[in-house]
Amino acid sequence: MFQFNRKKLICGLAVICVFVVFLISTVSGALAHDFWVNAVGQEDGIFRADIGYGHDFPKAETIAADRAHIFAPLRLVMPDGAVILDQVGENFAYQKKIELQKGSYAVIGDYRPTFWSNGPQGWAQKDRTQRPDATYVEEAIMCAKTIFNVQGAADAGAITKPIGQRIEIVPMTHPDMAKAEEKLLVKVWCDGQPARAVQVEATFDGFPDKKNKAFKGETDAEGVVAIFPLTPGYWLVKAKHAYDHPDKERADEVVLVATLTFQVQESGK
Repeated sequence: MFQFNRKKLICGLAVICVFVVFLISTVSGALAHDFWVNAVGQEDGIFRADIGYGHDFPKAETIAADRAHIFAPLRLVMPDGAVILDQVGENFAYQKKIELQKGSYAVIGDYRPTFWSNGPQGWAQKDRTQRPDATYVEEAIMCAKTIFNVQGAADAGAITKPIGQRIEIVPMTHPDMAKAEEKLLVKVWCDGQPARAVQVEATFDGFPDKKNKAFKGETDAEGVVAIFPLTPGYWLVKAKHAYDHPDKERADEVVLVATLTFQVQESGK
């Protein structure tokens, strides 16, 4: 006959808790920071944009010295190609003296492929060949994009097509046309192909829960997901795609993350 053993139950629960903590640290450790782009705006012929990297969207903060090299310079996507912005002042701040015509533009940023390993001493920027004691290793790649309108123009043709980032979120209609409480379709592309079964989250400036998101979903077979922004404001959409690393001697997984930031208008406007 079954007999309840309180001591064994407590020990079993303790083991489960330790295992869960390990899984959480493994999955979220290296990419615990969000990466996004803010278009600060155009003033006196100078266009400014910031890299956002951390836990406090949309606030841009100084990037840690040992990670600053990972970020490529921000680029402003023009009709005839991308223009590299200059890093000026804080290491997250970029600008360019340029006169932008009426229309919609994208600003993009890239987090260069970086190996992150987890082991007895925590996380480090090393692959398994550099750190044989690692319990988990990933090659992290992140791509960020924001949409910026000049003189209130919403040019859908400029931002509803893939730009060519390794992974990117492409709105299927101009987000400026999206209204609170209405559906916004976005498509996730990875390595030039629609990415199916990709986890997608979204949040907005002022959302009170920093650990969770206001929306969670998954792309369909065509890489599309419907987002329902329930409030106006500045939104961030994040997509994450992971697969086995082709070189198991160096890492376990390739983990790709894309973000898209944009403004959502009030319903009825």
